[in-house]
Amino acid sequence: MAATRGGASSARGGATSMRGPMDLFVRKLETAIARNKREKLRQQNIKEACNKEAIRKVHRYIVRWFYQAEIPLNLVKLKSFQEMLWAVGSFGPNLPAPSYHALRIPLLNEELDYTKGLLKGHKEQ
Repeated sequence: MAATRGGASSARGGATSMRGPMDLFVRKLETAIARNKREKLRQQNIKEACNKEAIRKVHRYIVRWFYQAEIPLNLVKLKSFQEMLWAVGSFGPNLPAPSYHALRIPLLNEELDYTKGLLKGHKEQ
């Protein structure tokens, strides 16, 4: 019996010592499987269901603006896009849109100064 256990554990040990490409992404497979099962088996509550509709509606406004302005969709990947959405959302529903003049002159100059400040640190190195 002891020999069988030793043989089984060494066989199991040999199997676990072989690592595949997915092992780089998942540290503990059992934990990942358990978490996945919990997420799949959880029932959605009414707030989440309503929230999904609200999110879908806002996303439609965003994509409509992208299409009308003919802005490349890959700009969504920029960190500044996510920061902008966070700032608008945290301000709330009464955020006034910046004027054309404000975008062209003072805000653009502020962003230019900010960028120059970032470059100073790199030029000094």
